[in-house]
Amino acid sequence: MKPNTILNETVGNNKCAIFAYDVSKDSLNFFSRIGPKTYERCFSNRSEIVETQLGMMVELAKKAGMEKILVVAESTGRYHEVLMMTARRLGLETAWVSGEAVAKMRVIETNDTGKTDIKDPHVIHTLAAIGKTLLHRVFAEPYNLLREWDGAYDAVDGKLVAVKGELHNQLLVLFPDFGLSKDFFYGPSGQALVEKFGANPYTIVAKGQTEFAETMRQLVPRIRKISLEKLYRQAQSSVRHGLSERLVTLMEQRLRQLRDEYQLYEERKGEARRAMEQLYQEACQQDPNLPQEQKGVITTFYLARIIAETGPLSDFSSWRKLIRFAGLNLRERQSGKYRGKTRISKKGRCGLRKVLSQAVLPLITHDGLYGEYYHHKKASTNMPGTKAMTIVMRKFLKMLFGWYRSGRAFDRKRVFACADKYLLAA
Repeated sequence: MKPNTILNETVGNNKCAIFAYDVSKDSLNFFSRIGPKTYERCFSNRSEIVETQLGMMVELAKKAGMEKILVVAESTGRYHEVLMMTARRLGLETAWVSGEAVAKMRVIETNDTGKTDIKDPHVIHTLAAIGKTLLHRVFAEPYNLLREWDGAYDAVDGKLVAVKGELHNQLLVLFPDFGLSKDFFYGPSGQALVEKFGANPYTIVAKGQTEFAETMRQLVPRIRKISLEKLYRQAQSSVRHGLSERLVTLMEQRLRQLRDEYQLYEERKGEARRAMEQLYQEACQQDPNLPQEQKGVITTFYLARIIAETGPLSDFSSWRKLIRFAGLNLRERQSGKYRGKTRISKKGRCGLRKVLSQAVLPLITHDGLYGEYYHHKKASTNMPGTKAMTIVMRKFLKMLFGWYRSGRAFDRKRVFACADKYLLAA
């Protein structure tokens, strides 16, 4: 059996035992029905205890003649890992249930909207018994490493955005009349300004315009004369507020610290990016059908991020399943004569949708791959940009899957031609 495959057996055949768990940080609530007997337990979420409890239940199931054992739980971020890793190590099948399905089934089964750790294992067991489980995919290298690095990149990127906001605010307090661009501040000139002068207007003015300009030119030879003049005038304007020396020293120290944090997160982003690009090439060696970087379409880095979210594309039998996995499948609202708006479901991986939006953004410029298509959608139907962007994301993911399945080099003519017309043209 493939490691990513589960069987959605039903209890009706009396050959599959379902072990249902409600998982929390410190404990597991368990429910199972084996033959006429039911079993309910609560125990600590610790490796040795989980293994002991699983072993005991496996023995009971085997004595009752069960041929298959399915361990099923609701995903909880990280708290489920001890249970699932232990179950896999013991050779048991594993599966997920959707949190939304649990919430809705709870109302059906208990006839109330309340939630308790005792009720949930019963509900999870019922969902598994009728086959409403989700595939528990276990990735091998390099796919598991890609997903971990992708999470690390996303976390660092969030911290970097927060630090940039703090840094900007601190600069405005210390140097309120600073008026040069962000490119200047975050580039070599801004780095020299912080390194040598702490971006402190009081220090700049105290040095005098000539010495300030000479020092900056030594550090950044190509800095423009007009930029130096603007900086000095802005510093002269800022020192009029006459802040105390101790307060200025404190603000300068804080600004330097934030600049150090910014540079640290930039380095970590670069490290994650390089690691993901290398891991993607490893994945390409295992699966030669994986697309390669194509100028004007997608970079290796974004290919790596997409594959980090999807896992092996060979797991998907059709592009529709991949679209559904991303939560980009359409959800209709219709009853009798009523016709509601058709929207995307957003029930899949939000991280994949985020990466897709970033990858597609350069492609909707007027000269981009989807530029004409995107702007035609907006102009001809007065469609909001966000909706048109979502349509492009769907088309791009479908194209990427077709590109992968073909195993061929990218063909720009194929993007907007249906298969029959493309074959006739060929």
